[in-house]
Amino acid sequence: MASFFIDGATDSVYCRVRDGVREEHVRSRTYLNLLWQECAQYIDSGAKKKALRELTPVFWELHLAYSLKRQGKALVPRPQLGFQNNKGPDLFATNPDVWIEAVIATNGTGNDALERPEFGECVDPDIDGVVLRLRSVIRDKSIKFQGYMIDNIIKPGQAIVIAISGLALHHTYKHSGLYPPEIVRAVYPVNHQSIDFNLRTGAVSEPYLQYRNRIDKLCGASVLTDVFLDPDFAFISAVLYSEADWGGGPERAGMDFVLVHNTSALTPLPDSWMPVGDEYWWRDGQLYRQHHNEVQLNRANTDVMFGIQS
Repeated sequence: MASFFIDGATDSVYCRVRDGVREEHVRSRTYLNLLWQECAQYIDSGAKKKALRELTPVFWELHLAYSLKRQGKALVPRPQLGFQNNKGPDLFATNPDVWIEAVIATNGTGNDALERPEFGECVDPDIDGVVLRLRSVIRDKSIKFQGYMIDNIIKPGQAIVIAISGLALHHTYKHSGLYPPEIVRAVYPVNHQSIDFNLRTGAVSEPYLQYRNRIDKLCGASVLTDVFLDPDFAFISAVLYSEADWGGGPERAGMDFVLVHNTSALTPLPDSWMPVGDEYWWRDGQLYRQHHNEVQLNRANTDVMFGIQS
């Protein structure tokens, strides 16, 4: 198959990766060519030209498809899906049937946009701002999926996953290492880890997660963050989040995925459907996490991490 890279690009990152001579450029170029050779059949036929203008969304679809394929998912080539006017979700896997829509979270615009720090400026990460950006794309893609269901593209009993990339977020807002991650806070009513300390006795409580089911925007409107407890969102099976970039290479494909199950879903995903990265569930008022070992991918430890307190 021909190279992923062609002439005519206006995306500056695309040009650097295509023409750069440093080690990171060569590695990124090699990985993108691999993704294209392995997974071009699963995505929109116009993706190669689209990448000339916007590399990030095309990379995310390719990387997502490659990671799913690497974990044994039976992806259906896009031409076989029979979409009319190319209208339909981005990826489809069988056994079980799962529709996946890929989307890029951005810094946003307006009063609630994530602030872009000046070069060298130290700022605190805007955790709530990131959660609001994630909720925005979950809302938009949920509406899009409802349209696919109305058009009978998605059939009853087929699972639905919104796969979000944080690659386009400013680096200040990425790789926070928070527990629980921002994507969990966007769909379940959880916030920071806390403990209670009794000043009189010195007793320390067990750690717990603060309860929070909404964030107030600067305009005064509230955004609900417990949508996976809302029956109106029960058609969504899970959300998936990743901050992977083209420099990661094939050996780590999927390792940083965070899959958050909707335990109220009409069609839930099987546990460990994605056997890499982290999985989260909400059960009986507690948040569960399963971390998949990076060496032995089929082994994992499951823990009840924390209860929730208001």
